[in-house]
Amino acid sequence: MSMSKQQPIILLALVLSASCSDSQPDVMASGGAGSGGTATAPTAGGAGAPITTAGAAGTPAVAGSATTGGGGAGGVTSGGSGGSGTSGAGGTGGTGGAGLAGSAGVGGAGGAGGGAGLAAIAADFDKFRLECPCIDADHFGTDKTDNCDATPAVDRQTYTKTVAGDAGVVYDVKLHVRGNTEPNTYVKGALDANKRFYVGGETSTPGYTAYMLTVSDPPQVYFFNYNPSTSHIHFLIDYEVTIPMRGGTMVKFEVNGGKSVPDGHGVSNREQLVVPDVPPAPAPFNGQFVQFDVVSVQARP
Repeated sequence: MSMSKQQPIILLALVLSASCSDSQPDVMASGGAGSGGTATAPTAGGAGAPITTAGAAGTPAVAGSATTGGGGAGGVTSGGSGGSGTSGAGGTGGTGGAGLAGSAGVGGAGGAGGGAGLAAIAADFDKFRLECPCIDADHFGTDKTDNCDATPAVDRQTYTKTVAGDAGVVYDVKLHVRGNTEPNTYVKGALDANKRFYVGGETSTPGYTAYMLTVSDPPQVYFFNYNPSTSHIHFLIDYEVTIPMRGGTMVKFEVNGGKSVPDGHGVSNREQLVVPDVPPAPAPFNGQFVQFDVVSVQARP
């Protein structure tokens, strides 16, 4: 087939167009993966510049009072197709608040106890003794006379003691009275139920030994060897009595005080009577004595 003049020119244009198309092919480039919770957006054409969005970092939890803080929120990612965002690190848990332990209460001071706790108020005459020994040693046995001689210092004795404590308080002082004595009679007072303790009054038989206590406040006199009659007899005494005494007052223990008449002798312990648990027990005392032991002290309301 013959060609026209224009046909070669058209064929040459087609050949040149095919050559340019082979040297620059069209390419679709994929975006790279996001770094640290980022993704690359796709870019048309050649190596496009990556577009990234950083994932938000997790917010640390605030320490709560005596509680545990919650974890931080994870990072949110966004990016192009094909990119995976990296999760944000969890927030640090809050430290629990320390509870304050209550201080232990301090115990109150113990109040002053009665009884033995107040016995120090009468300590000046606890275990005090009035003693009337015989002049001759070991005046014991039925072959001995029922009387023995006594020195003047023994036949008339006075001892002043002090009650401690508060002057505004009257204390009931309980005494344990023990000993071995001769009898005496007393009048114008009152006989206690124990039959040997006489409250108030005076001696009514001069010449027999009187064992007595005088308290200045509340004022009163007390006798410890009452008997309805007198003779040359000797007996044991053992009883408890309670005597009121004001704090700070003076008390006076006496042998043959008041209206008694010292005569230089006393009934002997020739029967060898022994007061149990009181010295010189288990041996007998050579003569007479009365011992006062403080059992307790109680403050009156």
